[in-house]
Amino acid sequence: MTTIRQLSRIYPPLSFGEAKKAVRYLQNRNRHGVVRYGDLGVNQLLIHQSPEDQEASVRSVFQPLWEKKEKYSDLEKTLLVYVHCHQSAHLTAKQLHIHINTLYQRLRKIEELLAIDLKQPEDKLKIQLACHLRSE
Repeated sequence: MTTIRQLSRIYPPLSFGEAKKAVRYLQNRNRHGVVRYGDLGVNQLLIHQSPEDQEASVRSVFQPLWEKKEKYSDLEKTLLVYVHCHQSAHLTAKQLHIHINTLYQRLRKIEELLAIDLKQPEDKLKIQLACHLRSE
């Protein structure tokens, strides 16, 4: 059984370490203010990754859409809105003011260009993370 004395030895360093990580998060994003480590969510996983590495990750996902920006700008916006709408086709189509079939056509084109399958958990996570970093 853990005692209060044992916990008091554990938590202060943990709290200090978390505070340092929260500060690093703010510094990496050129932000100021106060943030609690516990409120960072998925960003806790990215604290040790440099802004340049994060940008490279985003670029590696979105590059096929950026190669022909004028042709694929609708696809990039569609993907960002789709992820923002928690992959709800109906909400995405409504927010983009397009027919649901148009959305499905765009999603198929996105999958083709990015060589992903939005039904596969690993691909879905990769896209969600890239969109999250893109919006940071």
